Amino acid sequence: MGGDERGEAMMKTTMMKLMTKDRQARIFLLDSTALIRELLKKQQLDPVTKEALATTLTMSGLLCGLMKDGQRLSIQVNTSNPLAYIRCDVEANGNVRGYVSDELEGRRAKACNIAELIGNRGFIRVTKDIGMGSMFTSTVDMPYQTIVEDFSHFFRKSEQTETVFRYYSCYNEESEILYSRGILFQPLPFAESELLARWSEWMDQNDHKFRAPDLDAGERGLSDCLLDADLVGVEEMQLFCGCSKEMLVGLLYGLGQDELAEAMRQKQDLEIVCSGCGKKYVYNAKDIVSLLK
Repeated sequence: MGGDERGEAMMKTTMMKLMTKDRQARIFLLDSTALIRELLKKQQLDPVTKEALATTLTMSGLLCGLMKDGQRLSIQVNTSNPLAYIRCDVEANGNVRGYVSDELEGRRAKACNIAELIGNRGFIRVTKDIGMGSMFTSTVDMPYQTIVEDFSHFFRKSEQTETVFRYYSCYNEESEILYSRGILFQPLPFAESELLARWSEWMDQNDHKFRAPDLDAGERGLSDCLLDADLVGVEEMQLFCGCSKEMLVGLLYGLGQDELAEAMRQKQDLEIVCSGCGKKYVYNAKDIVSLLK
């Protein structure tokens, strides 16, 4: 069907990987502003859904630092409405993608917040692909209804690992993202018991450092916010969608046989836009014929 067109890597950024000076915990810092700005261009969402998608993608992106080569994670934040969810896919090589279900994309409620969006029956489902056809799925409830604290809750319940997440974001009056930054803090198995509480308190008392509008998103700016930690590595991260013309062709069946036949008679091209990356695919009469067989 007209070659192997595929979605390409788009905007890139870098995640900083640090270790506390006492070597008792790992810290990941991610300025996802550029990724979120690019992602939100592709999807028409109300402000609350934008915030929920940006939060989920940033938290999911931080997980790339914990993955081994070849691993993939699919993270789905499910609201109390089974049709309304946020989906993010991340890979060990730094590829990330995120989108919302049709139910959320069409949602236009204004007087709402993330807690109301999630509701009291929300849950996080994570599917881990470790290669060789091995898949593991974990599902954990969302008692905090904030996404950020619920990611921490997921690690406690599913991974039996204490992990703290923080998220800092700001939008202008037009609901355009000004900055989007996330932190993952995870004590190593031998860490002192009070380490997590001490660092959590420090992050909360110094959140102004991470909320500074003019903060340098590069290695120097982000790592300088944490003077008690050493930069040990960087990881490139990019928006990527593995969509293809062949993958999306099935959506044309939604038009019905009569409409497809009419398009073929009129030699009319049909267009599908990937909800994940916004890439457009055009299907001509020859493509449509194969669907009508």
